[in-house]
Amino acid sequence: MIKWIEYIKLFWYFAINWNPVLAAFMTWHEIRGERKYKIKTSKPVELTALTIPEGDIAHGSRYEAVNYYILEALLTRLKTLIPPSSFTDLGCGKGRALVVAAYFGFTKIRGVDFAVEVCKTADYHLKHIQGRFPKMEYNIYCQNVPDYEIHPDEQVFFLFNPFNDEVIEEFLEKVEVSQKLHPRTIYFLYASPKYIDVFFDYEYEPIYRKRKLQWLDGVILKKDATHTAGENGDEKMPDS
Repeated sequence: MIKWIEYIKLFWYFAINWNPVLAAFMTWHEIRGERKYKIKTSKPVELTALTIPEGDIAHGSRYEAVNYYILEALLTRLKTLIPPSSFTDLGCGKGRALVVAAYFGFTKIRGVDFAVEVCKTADYHLKHIQGRFPKMEYNIYCQNVPDYEIHPDEQVFFLFNPFNDEVIEEFLEKVEVSQKLHPRTIYFLYASPKYIDVFFDYEYEPIYRKRKLQWLDGVILKKDATHTAGENGDEKMPDS
């Protein structure tokens, strides 16, 4: 009963802030996704209700999980571009994107978040599915994203507006250094891309975009190791 009450609350939150049609669509995918992946990640949490040892909450946003529809669409497209290997969620929250990435075949799973409680939940969810994916290695880093040390094998990063443009720019600076030291193509899966212009400043090319019902939006951005865009012939951000 409590679970259904939470879904009803979620529906009204979506309906009040957007519209009933979008609310019904998003709530349906919440129910479908939570059942499919057997996790509990729907309930939003205010940052003020969480333990944050370091980091400025003024640069962050409350915990809300990305909609399953957009997340699955981005991962489905990404698998046509590269073999699944590393996947890093910046502002991973309770681990929804990490779990779904594991189901899509990614084996090096990393999540970064500065809130203790959601990091523990993410760790619980991944530990729960580890038996299903024996090749999966995962780490949850409970720290401020700008302080995160990028691994040489990290190629795919995901974010769902967990923080503002200042933090994104600071992190992209670190990616720039890592890419020069360890040349590789970098992909960002960016859901609800509010600060997409920051990526353009760093010469990322949008190669795919998924929109639904006006408000749901996700994009894949790419930057080659050579810092040139489109040399592999990828299409330039078609809508679908």
